[in-house]
Amino acid sequence: MKIGMLTGLWYVAGETTLVESLQRAAALGFRFVDLHGVFHAGPKHLSMQERQQVKTELDTLRLVARNYVLHSPHNPASASAAEHEASFQYLREGLDLCLFWGINQLMLNPGQWIYGLPRQQVWANSVRFLQRVCDYAALRGIFIALEAEPYVWFLVNDIPSTAHMLADVDRENFSVLVDLGHMGLSRESPADLAQLGDRIIHAHFSDHEEFRHTNQVIGTGVTPTADYLEWLRRMDIDRQVRRFGYDELAVSFELGVPGDRITDPDDWVRRSLDYIRQIAPFIDLV
Repeated sequence: MKIGMLTGLWYVAGETTLVESLQRAAALGFRFVDLHGVFHAGPKHLSMQERQQVKTELDTLRLVARNYVLHSPHNPASASAAEHEASFQYLREGLDLCLFWGINQLMLNPGQWIYGLPRQQVWANSVRFLQRVCDYAALRGIFIALEAEPYVWFLVNDIPSTAHMLADVDRENFSVLVDLGHMGLSRESPADLAQLGDRIIHAHFSDHEEFRHTNQVIGTGVTPTADYLEWLRRMDIDRQVRRFGYDELAVSFELGVPGDRITDPDDWVRRSLDYIRQIAPFIDLV
């Protein structure tokens, strides 16, 4: 396993551009990065010239963009036909950017429950949308990664609902991004990871207060990170991710939430690195 970095921290701290965030990650020694399409790396954020600049910067800094975080602009579970089409076109543009930047996985969330709509209908809406996105991605050799959000209003909010969505979408390129902090908030044990089998393509480090999603410095919250990492190692996860074209799993830091006052984001990263190296000496940057 290797440690990666999600670029959103520097945006949260100071609305830093994607290119500058890549430079900051490289300066801290990272090789693997996740691009935060919700904050500053989405198609709506970047001109054609800026997209080329991102590609050039990745190559110059010798960074490997492992994951692209990009959510649907409309809730897939309740969108109108016009909104579904607009959302698909936006994600299609994001998938084309994956190809351009050399990324073979895009992470998204399947949506939220809506008051007044039958749950069976809401779930089916999301399944159909995800199938369409997966089919477009499959033709381009890209995997779609599903991440659970630990709130009751999300369709997929824990490992059982993740497994349910995987089964219903039923696409070979539909996979899972495991957020260790989200597992902690959902009170899931390390052994629960076994339910996902070989569908885990990527992971995030995050840490939180006991009852609040805070994305704080790793090691300062309640997430049992060491236990989760040890179970992933027992699963021989590095061997399992070879099916996605990787030598080993990348687990990226997700730090900061909008509204945080972070005066020294690099310090957040260094403290998180120190903690992971202390509890799991078998995982590092390179």
